[in-house]
Amino acid sequence: MHSRHLTRLRGRLALLFAALLGIAGLTAAPALADDPVEAHGLKGEYWTQSAPGAFDFHELKATTFEPNLDFDNLEPRLAAATGRADDVSARWTGRLVPTASGPHTFSVIGDNGFRLWLGGQLLIDHWVDDWDREQTAQPVELTAGQSYDIKVEYFEHYGGSNLHLRWIQPGGSKQAVPQSAFRLPEGYDYDGPVATTVLGTGRTLKLDFAQPLAAPPAGLTDHLQAVIGGAKWPLGTAKRDPRDPRTLLVDLAEPVVGNRTGTARGTADLRYDGRGGLTGADGNVVKAFWSSGPNRSTYELRTKWADEVGPGNAHPEY
Repeated sequence: MHSRHLTRLRGRLALLFAALLGIAGLTAAPALADDPVEAHGLKGEYWTQSAPGAFDFHELKATTFEPNLDFDNLEPRLAAATGRADDVSARWTGRLVPTASGPHTFSVIGDNGFRLWLGGQLLIDHWVDDWDREQTAQPVELTAGQSYDIKVEYFEHYGGSNLHLRWIQPGGSKQAVPQSAFRLPEGYDYDGPVATTVLGTGRTLKLDFAQPLAAPPAGLTDHLQAVIGGAKWPLGTAKRDPRDPRTLLVDLAEPVVGNRTGTARGTADLRYDGRGGLTGADGNVVKAFWSSGPNRSTYELRTKWADEVGPGNAHPEY
């Protein structure tokens, strides 16, 4: 059996053992550093359409790991995936695991058309060339901890593009479906990062993998391409985090601007061509991947006079 699958099997057995200990009122031993982390996210596929306004799935251009479906601006992502931002389609598949039992209400809003299936049932069918008209499905009964197949399809005709998948859980309010609720589809063998984040300093891209990594070879970043906030970003060197062998830290040659709360808009997209020699600690080669995540930078462009002015002492000319 492939060693990666053995590692995953061992992790699942460890989780089962921990659950049995919990039932018995005992305490499980802490997880080992090489225990696999379950990937939370969806498989994304990006296609070009056969003709302007066809709204079909003609030619597959890219396959990605998608942490969630909460896009303010899909333009840079569509262009990076397919080479164009108009007349393209996307399909996201995986599994949804709710944390609460009871009625769940799903809604989708986007520019342009979209469809949502859950457990094989078509909940929302808005394959319509309009924009920003939210569609809400009838409530569906879900069971906590149970896995449900999920599929979302989307097309972009021209102009701006966005997409937001939201839900209302029992007793809750409307919010974006979080990454924690998603699982990859069965049979999708993804070994890239399960989380990609620009850290608060704005100078490091943190890549969290499900499995421990070997020390990255020199020149790895020559095979990585980062696009942050729609702009191609220069990279420095990459190293394994000394505190966690499942984490790769990539230096950014220039700091990424964020905001004081670390919630800047614009995702960080990272593509790896699979030829940089990156391997797991078990020796298995990490295949090409495309992953994305948030910009948590709090770095701000400042002048040496920035601290000398404020709401109470603005420059006299203002």
